[in-house]
Amino acid sequence: MWSDQGGFHQGGGFDGPGGFSSPGGFGSQQQSDERKGRSRAQNLVPCTVAQILNASQNNDDFFSGNLQISQVTLVGLIRSVKESPTRVEYEIDDMTGPPLEVRQFVDTDENGQEEQRAPALRENTYVRVYGHVRSFAGKRNVTAFKITPVEDMNELTCHILEVLYSKAQSSNSVPDTRPHNTSAVVGNRNINDYSSNSYGLSGLHQQIANVIKNSSSQMGASIKEVAENLKGVPEKAIREAIEFLSSEGHIYSTVDDDHFKTTDG
Repeated sequence: MWSDQGGFHQGGGFDGPGGFSSPGGFGSQQQSDERKGRSRAQNLVPCTVAQILNASQNNDDFFSGNLQISQVTLVGLIRSVKESPTRVEYEIDDMTGPPLEVRQFVDTDENGQEEQRAPALRENTYVRVYGHVRSFAGKRNVTAFKITPVEDMNELTCHILEVLYSKAQSSNSVPDTRPHNTSAVVGNRNINDYSSNSYGLSGLHQQIANVIKNSSSQMGASIKEVAENLKGVPEKAIREAIEFLSSEGHIYSTVDDDHFKTTDG
């Protein structure tokens, strides 16, 4: 799949020549920056803004569950741009959490003079970011070594699938896609309609994910629709579960913050 195409598991997957792993690119620089007694993650990990903001930290390393996300790629919309002589600061929003600050520093030559640089990308542009997760004064950010505009919107869906695949790989588990044999009833539908565990989830999270997936609305399932199908479940619990599913990349909002679709269609 991704690994066969040179995806995030291999060297030239996202960047190609001059990228993060080619000669003279990030890969060679990383080796010289390694600290004694500890090796850094070599893989570029696809992730969401929410994963970065909620990651645990151990020294300079960041973890989302078992997955190390110190060196990442993410896809989102530029909400703001701030330029200075030494760097460009972007706020990137992928709808999984608050916008994330992404910093890209300006290259200088051997004499300390600023090299000719490409103009900063503009607001409301979808981009793919490659960089390192950092924390300064308790605030998370990404220091980017490459930012490219997204030219095909299918890349958004592909990125979410890469996030899910990476998460599954880190736990060494394969989601159970077999339907479960049960006759229990949830709301107005048989629970067999919701039991296909294609997300590696369980309990309420799995039920909500399947309600959203089975919705016939082109706008996606609304929170009201989810509540109607899961009678007896408090709305607060439903909203908290939806927030979790969104932050983990299982679902995404559509026309507004109350309508959702699953990332696997």
